[in-house]
Amino acid sequence: MCGIVRKNDHNLVGNKGLFPQRPFWVRKRMDYFSICDGIGAAHSALLPLGFRCVGVSEINKFCNRLIYEKYGFKNYGDFTKWKDWGQLNVDCIVGSTPCTAFSFMGRRRGTQDPAGALTPVFVRFVCRHKPRWFIWENVPGVLSISRGRLFEWMLDQFSKCGYNCAWRVLDAQYFGVAARRRRVFLVGCADNGYSAVKVLFDGKSIPIPTPQSEGAGKNNSRTATVDFRNDRYRNNGKIVGTLIASCGGGAERIGSIIIDNNRPRWLTPVERERLMGFEDNYTFSFSDSQRHRMIGNSIAIPVLRWIGQRILQQDREATLGRLRAG
Repeated sequence: MCGIVRKNDHNLVGNKGLFPQRPFWVRKRMDYFSICDGIGAAHSALLPLGFRCVGVSEINKFCNRLIYEKYGFKNYGDFTKWKDWGQLNVDCIVGSTPCTAFSFMGRRRGTQDPAGALTPVFVRFVCRHKPRWFIWENVPGVLSISRGRLFEWMLDQFSKCGYNCAWRVLDAQYFGVAARRRRVFLVGCADNGYSAVKVLFDGKSIPIPTPQSEGAGKNNSRTATVDFRNDRYRNNGKIVGTLIASCGGGAERIGSIIIDNNRPRWLTPVERERLMGFEDNYTFSFSDSQRHRMIGNSIAIPVLRWIGQRILQQDREATLGRLRAG
């Protein structure tokens, strides 16, 4: 599933008053702000690419503790109070608002749910601060909530604000991890009318990156054997989808069982971290149950990193184009 929305013709991309930032071709790095930061998937994905975090917004005390201990980034706190934060001069806003209000495994109350009401807040936040880029992630169920009117409203608001948007449902199993995790990624760009499209769509070949191992993702079974000698999740020598997400108790959690030495058992926290692309023991300082919840609410790092790489590629291409033209 995918889509493209181009900006309103009345909103000129070159309007300096609309996007008051210095020319991007003289900027040395990409500054980003992370909304609903969780355990910091954005940092694990984007910092290695050269992005710089200028702040986060998160209220969960366990996530706040982890981010403070690992990164020390400034936490602006409650996202609903964003109007008190002042103007943020950033290049990119990354956000993954709560999914429980939209998931088919959740309550599906949409914006009537306090968690779902944060999605319109995200839209207003982006339109207020007007970064050149934004990335938003959620479950595919958001596309059909309220018969699609919420997502249509989001695209319309971004268009009126001068953004060209593209969206696509991406599955983490095709990005090198052994987990089936389908999520909607919405990317917006306020600098080049076609950059957002080129981030999620390759004009030469539409398919997303192929799995790192033959057969990855072909078996969507809920069980798999674990080959600890190779430290990978395999079934007859092939990686399979083992990460199953379910919503309950107001939080997304993972409930996967694997077959180890012919006996079923739950995935360990380290295995769950690997299935999301985190480094081993990323959440080590917390209880197992808390780690399961924290990891299950996060974003698959390989997918977000791929999007970050594509954004940087668009910046480089635009830079070369403007230098040649000027």
